[in-house]
Amino acid sequence: MENIESLMAMRVETVRELLRHLDRPTVLRIFDRMSSTPPRNGQLASRLMSVVLELLNGGRREHARRLWTSWLEPVLVRDHLGPASGRPLPGTVNATDAAAWWSVLAPHMAELVADVQERVSERARRVPLDRILESEEAERWAETLRRRSVIALRTARSTPPLLETMLDAANAERARLAGVPAERLRPLDVRDLDTLLAVLEAMPAWYAANWREREHDHLLASVRGALHADCQAGTA
Repeated sequence: MENIESLMAMRVETVRELLRHLDRPTVLRIFDRMSSTPPRNGQLASRLMSVVLELLNGGRREHARRLWTSWLEPVLVRDHLGPASGRPLPGTVNATDAAAWWSVLAPHMAELVADVQERVSERARRVPLDRILESEEAERWAETLRRRSVIALRTARSTPPLLETMLDAANAERARLAGVPAERLRPLDVRDLDTLLAVLEAMPAWYAANWREREHDHLLASVRGALHADCQAGTA
């Protein structure tokens, strides 16, 4: 029995090493093939499936935060110097600032966050995480998180003591995430809260307008314009 167990463990580790060298789409195709093919050895197949899911899902744990942050994607600026470089461009949110805002908003909807975490984690034992987060059910979770965040921000905006507490907590978390003393950062203030609130309120309409497709079309138009200009310059 020990020899069989050792042999199985060696096979699993061999497969793990092989899969680590493959890109994500290939590993995902392997998962699909394994899911659709009846296993000859149930115990070995189960272990191998666990390895595949482990590689696909990685160490990602903050599922609720990821769903919430997806609302900010069109305006998110991933610049590690952002918190220290002055006020951001109008209508944008720095990624570090977003993480800080999440840290103060999550406690206002703790039960919802815990429920989303549990549901996603349970499904991730059998399904790749990306597919879970792209599902219609995940869209409903994200929408509930957005609405609850809007309520919390509106309440803070109209309650000065709560607003001060929220800003203090967000600034402390922001300094910790940035690894910079708080006094060296431009502090988040009510204008930053208003930007976040406006973004969260507007995003459903923004997504309904297919912002990714519009962004793609704008990029193509810019490239065509540049190429056209180069062609004209070359023939002048």
